[in-house]
Amino acid sequence: MVAREIERFEFVPEAPERVLEWMDRLSAAADGWINLMPGVDEAEAEQTTAPGAFAALFGPSQASVTMCTWLAARRGRRSGERPTVGIVHPRGRFAVRQLAALGVALPDGWVVSQDHARRGLIVVAPPDAAHAVVLTWALDAGAALAMVPLTGTWQAEVHQPAGSQRRR
Repeated sequence: MVAREIERFEFVPEAPERVLEWMDRLSAAADGWINLMPGVDEAEAEQTTAPGAFAALFGPSQASVTMCTWLAARRGRRSGERPTVGIVHPRGRFAVRQLAALGVALPDGWVVSQDHARRGLIVVAPPDAAHAVVLTWALDAGAALAMVPLTGTWQAEVHQPAGSQRRR
């Protein structure tokens, strides 16, 4: 197994250029993914993620924040595979319905691949969807599904194509 280089950096949704550049590079390579995590106030997050009595008895509670993952479309046996966005979130069942009620509807032409209480939401974007549109939707959806106040910053964790060399 070839190790992947990982690059981490912070950004704000109003200035997503570095994330978009990576989306372009990963798409060209048809390999890699980007995890996107919203900034949260640590003290606020600790208070809202403390397990309740039910969770202590019957299993761990889920985190109150979200993590979005954008996965570049792959080439190969399933040529034409489309990019995907996955969101692990604390909101439980029917995330797509909840997002629509929160003003973050799924764009036309996008397909829900999974909407599960524990495994999260996975949506598939059309192959011609602009990276800026996909990123904006992912950030809006991730922020809407979070259950703690967010700081407005995000952290990107870029998992570069297998075997790639870090830019120097």
